[in-house]
Amino acid sequence: MWVLRTPSRCLFRIPVSERSELRRLQKANFSAAESLIGWEVDDETKIGTITLQAQATYNALTVEMGQEFGALCHQIRLDVTTGGQEVHAIVLQGQGDKAFSAGGNFEWLRSLRNNSVHHNADLMLQFYHSFLCVRSIPVPIIAALQGPAIGAGAGLALACDLRTAAPKRKILGFNFTKLGIHAGMGGSHLLEAALGGPSAIMNEILLTGKVLSGEECLERGLVNRLANDAKESAYALANDIAKQHPLAVRTNLQTLRQSQDNGLEQALQREALAQAICYNREDWGEGIDAVAEKRDPIFEIYHKK
Repeated sequence: MWVLRTPSRCLFRIPVSERSELRRLQKANFSAAESLIGWEVDDETKIGTITLQAQATYNALTVEMGQEFGALCHQIRLDVTTGGQEVHAIVLQGQGDKAFSAGGNFEWLRSLRNNSVHHNADLMLQFYHSFLCVRSIPVPIIAALQGPAIGAGAGLALACDLRTAAPKRKILGFNFTKLGIHAGMGGSHLLEAALGGPSAIMNEILLTGKVLSGEECLERGLVNRLANDAKESAYALANDIAKQHPLAVRTNLQTLRQSQDNGLEQALQREALAQAICYNREDWGEGIDAVAEKRDPIFEIYHKK
C-alpha cells in the first residue's frame, strides 16, 4: 500500500520553545467541550472536521487556540502520512453561524503595546505559524464560511485549499488598516495567490479594509461555491474529492501548495515585523476601540488639523 509522505522539511515548524506544551496538547481529547479546537472524522466518508470553538468571541484567534490548533495539525499530519488514520479531506469551520473567525482577539492584541518590537515580531511569527501549519496536512482543507472571516480569520480561510460561503452576507475582509496595523496571518501573500496575482481589488481590500460579500468573493474567485448552508456545501465538495484516487489528490495538492507557498515565509516575516512596529505606538488601541464602538477611528497624531 502506497502512503504519500510529505517532505521532512516543513515550511511551518513548531518552535522548539513550544514543543513540550504541544506534546501535552497532542494527548488531549480535542473534541472535549473545554477545548478551543474540535476534531472528528466521519467513519464512513473519512471526511474530517476541525472546529474553532470560541463562539462567544466570534471564534477570535488567541495564542492558546493557536497552540491547540498547531498541535492538532501536527498530529493529523503524522496520522495521515503514517497510515494511522484514513482522512480524504477536512472541513474547517467556526462554531455557530455568526462568524468563521473575527480575527485576532482584541484583548490580547491591546496588551502587545507593552512589549518590545523584537519580542512582538517573534510572537506574531509564532502566532501565524501555529495556524498556517494547516497547510502541512497532506489532504485538501475546505473552509466553510457560514459567517464572516475577518483579519487573521480571513488569512486562515485563504490558507485553506478551497472555500464555500453563504450568500447575502459580508464574508471576507482584512480590517487591519482600520485597526491601525499592517496585514498579518499571511494575508498580503495569500490574498494575492487567491486572486491570481497583484490587482487593483487586492490593493483596495488591504488599504481600505473593504469586506467582500459572498457574491463578490465568488465573482473574484476567492470562494468555490456559494450556498445558504456553507457548511453543507463544504461537505459536498469534500465528498467530491473523496471519490477521487487519494494518491492522485495528495500529489496534485502537494504540487499546488509548493507553487502557492513560494515567498510565503518571507511575507510572514515582513508582516510580523511591520505589525510589531505598529503595536509600538502611543495611539495603539484606538482602532480597536473604534471597531468595538462601531465608529471611525481617530488617529490624532496623523489627523491633526
